[in-house]
Amino acid sequence: MDAYLDNIHDILKKLKDYLEENEDEVLATLQSAAHGDLDMPETITPKEKELFRALCGWMVAKRPTQILAMLQPLLADPNLLSRGITLNDIESVMPKELPPKDIIDTIKTNRRDLIRQALLLISYIFYDEFHYPQPETGVYDISENSFQKLKWLYRYWFNQLEAAETGSGLEDFFASQFLNLRSTEGPYASASVSCAGDLLAVDALTPNNTQRLFDDINSFYSTADIVSANLEATIDKNNTVGRIQSPGQPARMNTSEAMFQKFRNEAKINYFSTATNHAMDGGVEGIKETLKVLEDSEAYYSGTATSQADQDDVVVVNKNGIKIALLAYTFDLNGYEKDIPADMPYLVNVVRFNDADPAPDYSLIEKQVVAAKAKGADWIIAYCHWGWEFEMYPHENIRKAAHKVIDCGVDTILGNHAHVSQPAELIPREGKQDALVVYAFGDFVSYHPESRNSKLAYIVKFDIVQVYDAIELANLKALPIYIANAKRDDDSYDCRIVKFHDVLKTPDEYGLTELEKSQLPHLEEKVWHAVLSPLSRLGTR
Repeated sequence: MDAYLDNIHDILKKLKDYLEENEDEVLATLQSAAHGDLDMPETITPKEKELFRALCGWMVAKRPTQILAMLQPLLADPNLLSRGITLNDIESVMPKELPPKDIIDTIKTNRRDLIRQALLLISYIFYDEFHYPQPETGVYDISENSFQKLKWLYRYWFNQLEAAETGSGLEDFFASQFLNLRSTEGPYASASVSCAGDLLAVDALTPNNTQRLFDDINSFYSTADIVSANLEATIDKNNTVGRIQSPGQPARMNTSEAMFQKFRNEAKINYFSTATNHAMDGGVEGIKETLKVLEDSEAYYSGTATSQADQDDVVVVNKNGIKIALLAYTFDLNGYEKDIPADMPYLVNVVRFNDADPAPDYSLIEKQVVAAKAKGADWIIAYCHWGWEFEMYPHENIRKAAHKVIDCGVDTILGNHAHVSQPAELIPREGKQDALVVYAFGDFVSYHPESRNSKLAYIVKFDIVQVYDAIELANLKALPIYIANAKRDDDSYDCRIVKFHDVLKTPDEYGLTELEKSQLPHLEEKVWHAVLSPLSRLGTR
């Protein structure tokens, strides 16, 4: 939690400058929240809602700029900022101006509650920035931006954004999408592909907690010729296993070899996309160790490489006489691009999809598409790690990036990164079958217990078929899944990936908490049947 609260000086300066220019607008927003006229995040508790409305009323009465001025002695003390400001500190500088007693009594002994209320307050001061996706205007950078980290924490804890960019019309666009692709039966040459989201086996996701992790989905997911997912962690036996979090830095993720063997042997994953924002978490040695594990397992992979020759030698898999190229790219490396030696540009396939100015450079994709076709590829799939976390719709510039990638000669895009699911579309192509673009599958093997919408994800499965002289994508299916991390009485976990519709029928069989059970109608109605309607209309048959 504290890792997202670094460089508080920058945050406070932004807050002070914003309030000086926009205090009347902020007061109107807080007044609406205090009176109950403005919706609260559905994920907060009734008690938190009551406290926050009281806090907003107090802020309106005292005025935010005056409160900030009274707090200046604390905010100017580096020692206090380093250890964390407490309510006792606040009482020392404004004893007669404190919030109502019920607020004080609730948050005085629990720093987490204090931070949650403060974060909610900031989200209503900067209302639009926190509640709506913001178009990128320059270079994407969250690793060095304290304010963006606050937004990340807000969206994880409270509000996985279910609105698209204002004025984009993307909600209506995706609602109108029907993924009408060929359905075939008969003696056609074909190769099947399944894909799910991110493999991020840290935190509770240990071998002891995952005894039946894939059992419920094997029959759908693990029976394809190419079973694929994104490996969003290193596998480095020389490094600490788990989530390594340093103050002010993005978390570094390192998965154990034992968990990798579960991916390989229990889920039957035989292709791993390794181009993700966590690819450089272990530096050059982390990539080398990870690729050694992959090579020893005889799995296919792409996205990272240990030589220029390896990067240039694109993966083309021949299944039943159909050759499928598997390419992979990431938009960012969490600030660790600086750790790539100048003479090793091939380490990670980076295409900065999120950037607006300068625009992304697609030359690596163009080069690898040419190489794939030279190896006889009949169909080219690109696994694209892109977009913004905890947002349910892709940004406009990501949709433009998808068109660019298809224009490079890619036939299908399988995207991810957002830790929530996003919809899919078909991009028309002249003289060819429309190109399928999946923007984000959501989580897969991952642990985000406080993000409601992260618990619902999906898997797709399809065939690449040869019908006479044409190669096409056919028989597209989607399976909604629920990520269950049930805590046992001994504080261990029973982590499972299960069919969402089974959870809807019998939630008690999967160890859901009362809170999680109460969230199921929203996940079904708002997320699966509304935001993800292009997928929910497909079915799994």
